[in-house]
Amino acid sequence: MSEVAVIGLGRMGSALAKALITSRRSVTVWNRTPGKAEALEHLGASRAETPSAAIAASSTLIVCLSDYAATSMVLDACATDLLQGKTVVQLTSGTPKQARQLEEWVANRGGSYLDGAISAWPSQIGGPEASIVIAGRESVFTSLEASLRLLAPNLTHVGNDISRAKVLFNAALAYFAGHWIGFSHGAAMCAAEGMDVAEFGETIASLSPMFADDLRHMGRAIEGNRFADPQSTIRSVGVDITRLVEIADDLNINTAFPAFASDLFRNATDAGYGAEEHCAIVKVIRAW
Repeated sequence: MSEVAVIGLGRMGSALAKALITSRRSVTVWNRTPGKAEALEHLGASRAETPSAAIAASSTLIVCLSDYAATSMVLDACATDLLQGKTVVQLTSGTPKQARQLEEWVANRGGSYLDGAISAWPSQIGGPEASIVIAGRESVFTSLEASLRLLAPNLTHVGNDISRAKVLFNAALAYFAGHWIGFSHGAAMCAAEGMDVAEFGETIASLSPMFADDLRHMGRAIEGNRFADPQSTIRSVGVDITRLVEIADDLNINTAFPAFASDLFRNATDAGYGAEEHCAIVKVIRAW
């Protein structure tokens, strides 16, 4: 038997398999399109003709498909007793509810289950920048920790509750969505005024220490429900954010992002939170 089977050989799945192979793990791979396995075969992987063959050949199954529906479709086609005594590690994007459902499905077939979320680009897998959070029974995690750390040295077990990895991943994605949109909007403003967007990037990067402190502060403030006596308020910053809509109109760029942000801060002010911390907008988000 091989030590690990990797199901799904897109860019991320291929990177996971490659990291294991180059670390001298015995690896079986499967992908719906067989040609994606060729490069990994040259590195030493064994290619399975079917998902069932990949599972049968390995003690651990790492799944990295497009979503949980694709995972269910692949696993449902396998014999019901094939997962008996095996461990499934799901590294596919999805929801906390889907993680709970898949854990139950695997357990009903005699298998163990870990659910994870990757914070890395495919090119970073196996390197010092890669991070993975894993949820599931600690004993199962411990048994696979050495292999999983080959994929991401920054490996964190976030508890027995199988949903926690997906909660953290999607919470981080919410942050990064604002990060990417906000930067792109600022870049569009700079470009419209003939300024160097790369210089704008350097300027924002130089503020990283301040952002890190603010993230820690917001986490503590929201956790402790402490929003009073801020250095800047929802009302004051809301005025500035509303002005971004006017600037976008003047520069003939999309107003969707500043209009959304302006409405959110205005709703918070109208709800009576105008004199509180910026992150007190969580109150109107929770109550949506």
